[in-house]
Amino acid sequence: MKVLVTGAAGLIGNYLARKLIWRGDDVVGIDNFDSYYGRNCKEFNLDLVNLAANRTTQFFPQKTVEPIYKKLASYYKGISPISDRGSFRFYELDVRDEDGINELFEKEKFDKVVHLAAMAGVPFSTKFPTKYTQVNVDGTTNVLTASKNIGVKKFIFASTASVYGSQKLETVKETDSVMRANSNYGATKVAGEVLSYAFYNLYDLKTVTVRIFGPIYGPLQRPKGMFMQRIINYIHNNKTLQIYGREGLETAKDTTYIDDEVDGIVLALDADLDKYEVFNIGTSNPHPIKEWIRAAEQAYGKKVKVEIIEADKADTTSSADITKAKEMLGYEPKIDIYEGAKRQVEVFRLMPEWYQTLPDV
Repeated sequence: MKVLVTGAAGLIGNYLARKLIWRGDDVVGIDNFDSYYGRNCKEFNLDLVNLAANRTTQFFPQKTVEPIYKKLASYYKGISPISDRGSFRFYELDVRDEDGINELFEKEKFDKVVHLAAMAGVPFSTKFPTKYTQVNVDGTTNVLTASKNIGVKKFIFASTASVYGSQKLETVKETDSVMRANSNYGATKVAGEVLSYAFYNLYDLKTVTVRIFGPIYGPLQRPKGMFMQRIINYIHNNKTLQIYGREGLETAKDTTYIDDEVDGIVLALDADLDKYEVFNIGTSNPHPIKEWIRAAEQAYGKKVKVEIIEADKADTTSSADITKAKEMLGYEPKIDIYEGAKRQVEVFRLMPEWYQTLPDV
């Protein structure tokens, strides 16, 4: 099976690409290396995918990437022998480039598409709403249209818990209203969901929406705006951690470990579904910020200094009802926050100094 992964250089994208390759699927990845955070982090992610496909590294010396790759692979079971793994090709391409997207689809003839590429980050979307609309709405339309034109068998749209807005830790179901998205980012993802359904309805493009409950954490977590990564970075660099949650240290998030999130996406990709479906992929087990800090401190063996700041009005605090994903997909999150933080710290400590000392996290 040949799968397109958009946003392949990001956290979820590179984990998904590796998992698919390790089981024998051929993967094509695209990414535009948006400047929201450093290109070097994304290039490192792609080199991990290159190693999964038994290719040489493209961006970093192989001796720099291999220890990280081996550590990440040690967390998995059942990786196929090298001879049975899938291939990997990468194109630097922006989903807003309609002609480029169409040319890629005509050339590669994908069986399935996982559309992860997006402008992410709730606070950043407040400052640059137009860019979020261009990437998350127009870009999604381009990928949907190209998928329809070549007859893609399955289209997975990666949405977000932000579509629900802030439900004060209510457990939200897929049938709950998404008309209360309280951020520009969330609003653009609602639009992407509506477009995905429209393409299913109008063109019989088999589409599935997965609502990602994050922030997604784990080794190589996105190094900007992600709380667990910030805790670890600040512990390492002796910096004071500022808390912006609605309820200070008691603010709770239904955060999902990266491998659990990717498992949910793969299950949706493989599922034999006869109509459009939406799935919450989370944990139903939100942890207060103070427990995130405790897990990181325990894993690192060192305390972090904390300062409480004003609340973030766009903050999302809903918790996922994952009953539907469990029943229809067999989804079951496995990694708790203490094991996840331990793995994230283990990999952080293996990373080069430039990564450990990133100033803008």
